[in-house]
Amino acid sequence: MNLADQVQALYAKYGALKGITIEIHKQLIAIAVKNEAASATVFLQGAQVAEYSRIGEQPVLWLSQENDFKAGKSLRGGVPICWPWFGDLSRNPDQVKEQVNYTEVPAHGFVRAQDWELLAVDLIDSETTRLTLQLEVLPTELWPYPAVLRLTVTVGTELDLELKVKNLGSDSFSYTSALHSYLQIGHVSETAIEGLETVEYIDTLENWQVKQSNSAIDISAETDRIYPNIPAQVAIKDKQMRRQIVMSADNLPDMVVWNPWIDKSKRLSHFADNDYENMVCLENASVLDNAVDLAPGSDSISKVSIRSVRL
Repeated sequence: MNLADQVQALYAKYGALKGITIEIHKQLIAIAVKNEAASATVFLQGAQVAEYSRIGEQPVLWLSQENDFKAGKSLRGGVPICWPWFGDLSRNPDQVKEQVNYTEVPAHGFVRAQDWELLAVDLIDSETTRLTLQLEVLPTELWPYPAVLRLTVTVGTELDLELKVKNLGSDSFSYTSALHSYLQIGHVSETAIEGLETVEYIDTLENWQVKQSNSAIDISAETDRIYPNIPAQVAIKDKQMRRQIVMSADNLPDMVVWNPWIDKSKRLSHFADNDYENMVCLENASVLDNAVDLAPGSDSISKVSIRSVRL
């Protein structure tokens, strides 16, 4: 089905629903949601939530203006889904690496570049809209394990994401994953990440040394840290925007904190040289020792909630 036919089919099914608009962004289809509490944009490619804002407030998610919206290329920003491995495959646990039959594979897995199916749009109430998207993962030489992924996106006074992974095959498999949230900030120099002070972290930029900061995180250089087994809630305090963005998760025990800073920003695709000033990634994840082992017929459900609180 070509792009125009897909849009027509989606309009026929969902176009009459209040607050729902079917959009084309160059080569990609998105579902725009607006209700009395918030607005959001969700792309079918990758089931990627690209935008979320409460009505009358600044965006909570950061989305690069350098994106080219080409099919097969993940968007820089929003909340990409990383699965069935996170980051560079070589840095994943052995039980994940041994399942993948190629040495050169994309970072963060393969589901963020695939088109998901929109299963349902539900208008829960005047302030709450729920979208359900699904991807059937067929066995391939790269990944020989059949599975189905289902993402539920609830747009309301907060943004709630629920990812369900079900093993459809006769063999167990293991995976790492993340909901890779890019957050919009006023300026990196006026923000602090709170809630991780007591957690030892792995500094991937310093030979994967284990460290501990004992204070709120002030980003003043390239940052790429893995915090295992985090508290239930982490927040970024934004003095310029006079708000906190609060992240809470269930069954995603780890967090990756990332900002590319000056030099790396110049090398990144779909990223302006100064974009590092207005974004930070707080990525709820299951990585390293918290890789998920999924038996045949079993499923695993993980959840992330993102909310903005005025200071």
